[in-house]
Amino acid sequence: MKEKKWAPVPRPGPHPKKYSVPLVVIVRDWLKRASTGAEAARIIKSGKIHVDGRPIKEPRFPVGLMDVLNVPETGETYRVLPFYRRGLGLLMINDSEAGFKLGLIVRKQHVKGGALQFTLHDGRNVLIKDPTERDRAISTHDVFKIELPSGKVRAHIPFSAGKYSLIFRGSRMGLHGPILNYEEVRRYPAKQLVTVQTPEGTISTIVGYVMVVGEEEPWLKLP
Repeated sequence: MKEKKWAPVPRPGPHPKKYSVPLVVIVRDWLKRASTGAEAARIIKSGKIHVDGRPIKEPRFPVGLMDVLNVPETGETYRVLPFYRRGLGLLMINDSEAGFKLGLIVRKQHVKGGALQFTLHDGRNVLIKDPTERDRAISTHDVFKIELPSGKVRAHIPFSAGKYSLIFRGSRMGLHGPILNYEEVRRYPAKQLVTVQTPEGTISTIVGYVMVVGEEEPWLKLP
């Protein structure tokens, strides 16, 4: 009688289940540090795997876009990024990149006391207690450069034509290049489309599938 095969499901956490991978799968299948899920779980529970600068001991912790994964014992550091025609994967990065990640702003709201709160794609919230006019101009689809592991905001990239971008969802995920322009499609429900110049040619896709990752050049290593 054959054993039933099963795949671990991510627990609720910083990334939606649909767009994340359980840490146990990464350790077993991507890093090849274990031959079974049980072995991978023991490695994780021992605190040997760090995500965004902190040890994670939950095997089903959801790991997703832009997360930085580090193995202190070997000194290896990776960033989770989309690979064209492959989906999410690990890209090895150097120490200078290990200290930050980029966070896509998915929600902006005013909170008690006149403060501004920005919610990022990885679930973290950035609170600005005394926002300036410059802070108020920050919008959804913009990106913060986040210091790891402190979570402090170190820079801001507005979503606009000319900025270097990464397509992180849809059939063209993994392609990247400068934004040429974007416009609203006049139909219900209205959607904004963005045009990106990539190595595979000029791509038109939904604004929500695109993340700015630099000014004229990317701020991080890409596949």
